[in-house]
Amino acid sequence: MIAGFSIWEVKDMEEAEAWARRCPPLAAGPSQIELRPFLELVDLAERVAPEERETPREGERGRLGVA
Repeated sequence: MIAGFSIWEVKDMEEAEAWARRCPPLAAGPSQIELRPFLELVDLAERVAPEERETPREGERGRLGVA
């Protein structure tokens, strides 16, 4: 199995599906693409305490917006 990932900035899953349809085949035989939402801290605001949102994060995960 060979795997990889791409992060696309799109407005919704419909646009992500359109991008996925335009992707070239990944292999000579059958292949599969899985689409998943990439959530940022602002997307999870209702589930995270205000003091947690305001605390700066360290390292890569903090810069990417991952809680």
